[in-house]
Amino acid sequence: PAPGDADAEDAPDTAAADAELTEAEAAHVAAQADRDAAAERLSDARTAAATAEAALEGARGRAGRADAALARLGDATEEELAQGFRQARGALEAAEALLSETRGAAPDLAAAEAALKRATAVDREAREQAARLRPEIARLDERIARASGEAVEERLAEAEQDLAVAAADLARLDREVAVLERLVAVLEQAKSEARERYFAPVAAELGPLLNLLWPDAELDWGQETLLPEALRRAGTTEPIDILSGGTHEQVALLVRLAFARMLAEAGRHAPVILDDALVFTDDDRIERMFDALHRQAGDLQILVLTCRQRAFRDLGGRVLRLAEEAMPGA
Repeated sequence: PAPGDADAEDAPDTAAADAELTEAEAAHVAAQADRDAAAERLSDARTAAATAEAALEGARGRAGRADAALARLGDATEEELAQGFRQARGALEAAEALLSETRGAAPDLAAAEAALKRATAVDREAREQAARLRPEIARLDERIARASGEAVEERLAEAEQDLAVAAADLARLDREVAVLERLVAVLEQAKSEARERYFAPVAAELGPLLNLLWPDAELDWGQETLLPEALRRAGTTEPIDILSGGTHEQVALLVRLAFARMLAEAGRHAPVILDDALVFTDDDRIERMFDALHRQAGDLQILVLTCRQRAFRDLGGRVLRLAEEAMPGA
């Protein structure tokens, strides 16, 4: 027979060998798991042992401290110990109450830190400003030292004397200004009163004359020029400069009549001479102007010079005509 045939005959069945191998591998895995679990239990046991040893050491320490405390207490009774405990508890409660009160009254930490930062910044800025001012102070001290020999006191005395003189001049000028201002006020008041006395009779005499042409019409007078500046009629104010030619000459004639009446009442009679007046006045208005002339002609001498006989035919009054003088021998 060939070599190895006897071993082949003794070999197990392949299926049985595979089953045994699988079983052996499962047993190996289970053994490894048991080994790992045992290792974990061993580690836990060692940890527990270390913890127990630490706890034992702590207990021994506490026991030692307790023995020392008992030794310090000596022969104190349980009642005495209870009384001491109560006192210690009371002291603890008082300390806790004081701590709570102190915490309540304590300042806000954030606010205190902000105030500290601000104060620190102010202090730093003050120090920096002081450092910047030191050279300037040194320069000023040097200038003072140099000027100390230049009769500064005498110059100061002269300046004070000049100041006193200037103050006296200022007081004098103030008095003069006050006097002048008072004088100006008095003159303005006198001017206003004179203007009122001057215009009151003129306005009183002029009102009815204006109403002959325009009901409720009034004139505005210039404060400085004392001349008519505007005509107010029908709720409208019209400057004299923009009035029509007819209205302008009518207003001018009525103002002259009013002034003549004022002079006559003051005893200073003056004739009113009209030379070719009312050139731009229409027929309706010219008849009203004739009425105004007759209204004022009661104690006034009014002379109307005109070459427009037809326009002034209805004026009335005494008519004078110039006739050519006959030449001798003609």
